[in-house]
Amino acid sequence: MHRNRSRAARYAFLRRSRFRGLILALLGVCLSALPAAAQTAQNTDLALRSITGERLRGHLLFLADDLLEGRAPGTTGGRIAGRYIASHFERAGLKPPSYGWYQPVPLHGWKPLADRIGLEFAATGRRVPLRYPADAVLWTTAGAAAAEVEADVVFVGYGVVAPEYDWDDFGDADLRGKVLLFLAGDPPASPEEPDRFDGAAMTWYGRWTYKVEQALRLGAAGALLVHSDDGAGYAWDVVRASWTGEQFYPAATREPESATAGIEGWIRFESARFTLGAAGLNLRELIARASQRGFQPMETGLTVRARAAGTIRRLETANVVGILPGRHPTRRDEAVVYTAHYDHFGIGPAVAGDSIYNGAYDNASGVAVLIELANAFGMLRPPPDRTLIFVATAAEEAGLLGAQRYVQSPVIAMDRTAAVINIDGANLWGETWDVAAVGAERSTLGAIAADKARELGMRLSPERAADRGLFFRSDHFPFARAGVPALYIEHGLEYRDRPTGWGAATLGRYETERYHRPGDQFDPAFDLAGAVQQARFAFLIGLDVARRRDRPRYNDDSEFQRVRTRQAGR
Repeated sequence: MHRNRSRAARYAFLRRSRFRGLILALLGVCLSALPAAAQTAQNTDLALRSITGERLRGHLLFLADDLLEGRAPGTTGGRIAGRYIASHFERAGLKPPSYGWYQPVPLHGWKPLADRIGLEFAATGRRVPLRYPADAVLWTTAGAAAAEVEADVVFVGYGVVAPEYDWDDFGDADLRGKVLLFLAGDPPASPEEPDRFDGAAMTWYGRWTYKVEQALRLGAAGALLVHSDDGAGYAWDVVRASWTGEQFYPAATREPESATAGIEGWIRFESARFTLGAAGLNLRELIARASQRGFQPMETGLTVRARAAGTIRRLETANVVGILPGRHPTRRDEAVVYTAHYDHFGIGPAVAGDSIYNGAYDNASGVAVLIELANAFGMLRPPPDRTLIFVATAAEEAGLLGAQRYVQSPVIAMDRTAAVINIDGANLWGETWDVAAVGAERSTLGAIAADKARELGMRLSPERAADRGLFFRSDHFPFARAGVPALYIEHGLEYRDRPTGWGAATLGRYETERYHRPGDQFDPAFDLAGAVQQARFAFLIGLDVARRRDRPRYNDDSEFQRVRTRQAGR
């Protein structure tokens, strides 16, 4: 390890030297005398070794600084972060798209007015008001300025329609104008069907976004989700922190101030249990019914009055996009895309006297990796066959909105995008023996990832929290829905020179104490050697895809492969 670091330090010295041009020219002469395969290997080695903890630390220190005030969309801090990223893309030798470095992501923001949010249920003359945000959080559909709903409540179980599992929670029920009460998560597996809905892993059907889309499809007046830590994949404190601040939506042609809309929101499990009890219903028994195939929507006997209002503003943020053109006559028209989101929550409710949500781990660390990946690829001579595209996405925390915008208007079309590799959280706590790639089991990218992990002296671990649906919660997912093979690169948890369980405990403390809170800030004690491993792993996967003749593909039984097949048949 000491020998490797010294080589990296020597190379860093060459980059800083005033004789850099002469030294690189001499290096080019030396490389030109090598056989082509040896030149390629040497070139790759130099690019890999350019990724260092010192360089990652510098980016992280700046991007997570209080100066940027949490990098919220449409703020000065967010724009400063975007300028910083673009300057490093240019320094790495990337080229901007035709519209420049910044792809506009127009949004409107809806900021809740707490005194104008209310939720009250009624059954057999008994009224059950819920407190905002202690018992429930609410927002309006599509960020309309205000909404008020009075309707019957229908329990729809998990709200899933999945033909591949012979599952339909709705049947022919007419649910127009109703408020639908959903359970978070997937229908559970059973002893007879242990792999139903991927067993313990969360599928797309378990995500809250899928459920509110179902409510809209059915013409419902509202969608309320019963929260549980297991079903949602995070605690109620995360719900309260994430949905009581300003919410962002894609700018629409309609005026949000005058748009009519319904109500969406979360209800705490105990609050839902108490409310259903007022109608003589047992939530545990309802869950048991909803876990069986053949479940159909149930009238609860409850009515609900819900209202929500907020202030509206228009704003514009931007994805930062850089391109490294490929060299192959035909494959240069195909792309390998790297993504990492640079936004966070800005300034919010104070915790222990601190109101700046710096987002150091989530995701200044991933952006630091993205910048260094761009720099490493920019050093390759010649460049890979396929074009590399680096996208620092905006408004990820608002619902993957920047990634969705790029997928809708890509530099290279989705049906010619070979793969997307996403980084959302880089290792801040040291080297590991393992590394993870969420989504590896879904496509042929998994075999490439396993091979590159071995090349770096690590092993590929399974997804650490499959039950939380991480594959559906970050910026690679809009690409996957468009049929692009996708990986979300996560660091391992088996830390070198640490006792068994140390990594899981450390990450657990972060999620409990810092995730989406002001405590996610830069710490001089961060050990970025693990982030270097993660970055090099991501580099080697993308390089392999950019050089190989055949593009990766989803497995035949994947819903995302069906999208690719439809594209090919157009």
